[in-house]
Amino acid sequence: MAKPKAIADCVLELAAFDACSAWLESMQTVVNAVATTPVAPKQSHRRRLLLLPGTCVLLGAVSPPRVRADDAAALSDLFSRASDATGRGDYDTADELWTRAVEAAPGNSAAVSNRGTARLQAGRLRDAREDLELAVQLDAAAGRRPDALALNNLGNAMGACGDWTGAIEKFQEAAVADARLTAIARANQALAYFQTGDDVEALRTARALLRRDSEFWDMRALAASILWAQSEESAAESEWLQLCRSGRGFGANRSAEPQPGESTSQVAYSARLLQQQLALVTGVVAGTTRDNGSDTPCRLYSDTSRVQARWPPRATAALDAFLRLKREGSAIDYDGKLRTFTFT
Repeated sequence: MAKPKAIADCVLELAAFDACSAWLESMQTVVNAVATTPVAPKQSHRRRLLLLPGTCVLLGAVSPPRVRADDAAALSDLFSRASDATGRGDYDTADELWTRAVEAAPGNSAAVSNRGTARLQAGRLRDAREDLELAVQLDAAAGRRPDALALNNLGNAMGACGDWTGAIEKFQEAAVADARLTAIARANQALAYFQTGDDVEALRTARALLRRDSEFWDMRALAASILWAQSEESAAESEWLQLCRSGRGFGANRSAEPQPGESTSQVAYSARLLQQQLALVTGVVAGTTRDNGSDTPCRLYSDTSRVQARWPPRATAALDAFLRLKREGSAIDYDGKLRTFTFT
């Protein structure tokens, strides 16, 4: 995983800290789980970003208090080291370093929200919620609009603590706070709606996102799961087929269509498309070292391991039921216990 840079760079540039809006475009700074999701070239960032507790992203630009240059350099170093530790999953070290950053710059909502995010990943749900609520309050007290990612992650923490109504509200706030995060927050809303049993609103939200981006793979898999839970089995299978036949050319890790600078030969196009179609049947992507078909989108969801740490338990269980052609499915809840859900 690339070393996080955005936060440290912003700390050094105190006068322009609020202008560091490029954090979302630099999502190589997301936590370790992001690196586990195969991504096609030029793929929308929202298909890489993960949604719910266990894989929340680090936060970006918010204004720190004015400090001397040497203090700013020390704070930058703390942010960098804490980000690295968070990315490695070394949450004890991350918590120590984020706490030192919080103590070094009281009122710095970025440090507080990042500590909350790390605590959320570590399963310290209530501590995470307290930090993320404080980060939002610090922004409000300073006259700043709350950071969209802080709101989104606060929604994650609230949901994990069982407050799904509050989570849905925070996801809504995040969706309107920053257009770059709208799809992420709406996707979280869809998952939250389904967790609360509002299957109709969950499906409506997922489909609205798919109309904007037909290759939003998580939402396509969720739509199939919701439809299966509603006993709309043919519709669920149709959504699944759409997932398998991604616009990337039957789900390959690149499009079969000619890319800039490539030959537009119909023969070349047809040959590549055939390779990708064969991948669906054989699980082999010709000409690559990958022999398990794992770059076909529907294969990414061939078990629940891709979503277990990201989706709420009811959605994960619905996918489990769909994959096993059963009317019940199981998932690990936030308390670590296995739960079984029945869908009739």
